[in-house]
Amino acid sequence: MTLPDNQTLLSFWSQQSVEGNILLLMHLIGSMLLGMFVGYERSYHGRAAGMRTFSLVCMASTGIVAVFGMPDIWFGGQQVSAVTADGPSRVIQGIVTGIGFLGAGVIIHEGRSVSGLSTAASIWAAAAIGILIGLGFYLAGITLAFLCAFSMSIVLRLESWLPKHKRYYFELSYTAEARPDTEALLSLAASHGFNMRRDTVGLRVTKNHQVCSFTATSGPKNHVDTGGMVKILQGMPELERFSISPERN
Repeated sequence: MTLPDNQTLLSFWSQQSVEGNILLLMHLIGSMLLGMFVGYERSYHGRAAGMRTFSLVCMASTGIVAVFGMPDIWFGGQQVSAVTADGPSRVIQGIVTGIGFLGAGVIIHEGRSVSGLSTAASIWAAAAIGILIGLGFYLAGITLAFLCAFSMSIVLRLESWLPKHKRYYFELSYTAEARPDTEALLSLAASHGFNMRRDTVGLRVTKNHQVCSFTATSGPKNHVDTGGMVKILQGMPELERFSISPERN
């Protein structure tokens, strides 16, 4: 096996290569900010995929796509023969496809909530980092790694600090003789800081009981009194059981 000479090693840090890395770095920072901007809209409305997930996916997509516009500085600008010119492109396509299946495996649907989206997005971003390093974009790959760490830590704190709506799922099981009053539930929820969404109200009737379910939201500055709501519901004789659970999907 022939070891690379000093000239080959230095080619990875040539002026052309460094300029390409800096241009790619600017792409990554811009895509992170735009991804955070779009993700905040989802986070504001209480969705599971928020600023972190959107910024990670946006950065990874940018990194993978942008390198195809700089084939002259792949592998330090070394010339690739015509026979193997499509090799890296095919390998990248295989990586992207495989990571898609791996990411889907860590997304878990639990009841009314979805978890694992940020983990799946971070796996996708890690694949993009590996692709950049493999092609010789060391500066861009290292920067992307730091941007991903920033997105998964600092952006998480920023996301929790910014105002946003929270969503809750209510399920109330009544006796067969009861007559659930939607308007009374609406007033009760509102008095404890919950805004019941009328378009989510559902009623399921069986021989032994009736189940009323609905989704409620809290405003970005509203304080919900879950404990007070629970005490009132516990005092209803016609109510057999109930549940109040956060909803993120």
